[in-house]
Amino acid sequence: MFLTLTPNPCLERTVRLANGGIGDSSRVDSGEVFTSAGGKGLNAARVASRFGAEVRAIAPIGRRQLAWMSHLAREEGIEAEWVDVEADTRICLNVVHGDGRITEIIENGASLEVGDGTRLLEKWRELLPQARLACIGGSYPPSRDAAFDWHATLLCGLAAGAGIPLIYDGKGEPFRRALASKTPPWAIKPNLEEAAAYLHRSLETRADERRAVRDLGHRGVEVVLLSCGERGLYVGHRGGIEWFEAPRVETVSPVGSGDSLVGAFAATYLGSGDIFEAARVGVAAGSANAAQHQSAFVTPAEASPLVAQVIRSTCEISLPASS
Repeated sequence: MFLTLTPNPCLERTVRLANGGIGDSSRVDSGEVFTSAGGKGLNAARVASRFGAEVRAIAPIGRRQLAWMSHLAREEGIEAEWVDVEADTRICLNVVHGDGRITEIIENGASLEVGDGTRLLEKWRELLPQARLACIGGSYPPSRDAAFDWHATLLCGLAAGAGIPLIYDGKGEPFRRALASKTPPWAIKPNLEEAAAYLHRSLETRADERRAVRDLGHRGVEVVLLSCGERGLYVGHRGGIEWFEAPRVETVSPVGSGDSLVGAFAATYLGSGDIFEAARVGVAAGSANAAQHQSAFVTPAEASPLVAQVIRSTCEISLPASS
């Protein structure tokens, strides 16, 4: 089973807006508005389910949004374990403009009570023994209590204690704490911006990117999945660094492509145990997602024709680690 935790989920709305600009009043038909259960962990769970994995998703959901999120999750094939909380679940809006541009309006979310965080940890602890692979995905809600800063460390420690490989797809202080913990995740999936922020340096060349993969791997993780958007993916592992060049597609919306990559990677890895096959399918899924409006709803039928177009090559492995 693939277990995901989304600390800061959202109701994600995608609106296709053919016309209209700043200051305009625009009306859209219901067929141009799509609502889903969102957040990185939920998105990854949905894609993994579509790729054949048994999934279970944990997330804190506001009591006033609980019925709606439960309905969406069931329709989307996500078996969810909600922790109901008093704080409202945030709404995130993706506007797909007629000229192809994307505007994202992302709420930070509301603070949770300390007791809510404790119940999340307990739900994670309860379900980990049933999992074969786990993932923590997305941001954390704003915190009024310093104890929340340590949740990433505790979550990683619980996964390690249960012997479950953990993929961490996050950024900021929680990501930093996860990598600094005594039990870092098995795998991480930063994008270039997130890796540059963590390493405190720009990544302007391919050599910069490969060095970033190597340095991130020195933090104790076994697998580094460094996403380079529409270009492709680096896979850093104990034997070296591999590059998976993404197929060319006509991009409609890249929103959710990274989550699609993680979900397809997880499902494929659970089936084969091969990180390179999983990476190839994950890259194909990310590309297929970018060719559609809906965020992280890609299917194997859409990704399969692209798998053979993902080109794998071995990178030089003699790069020195940076301090």
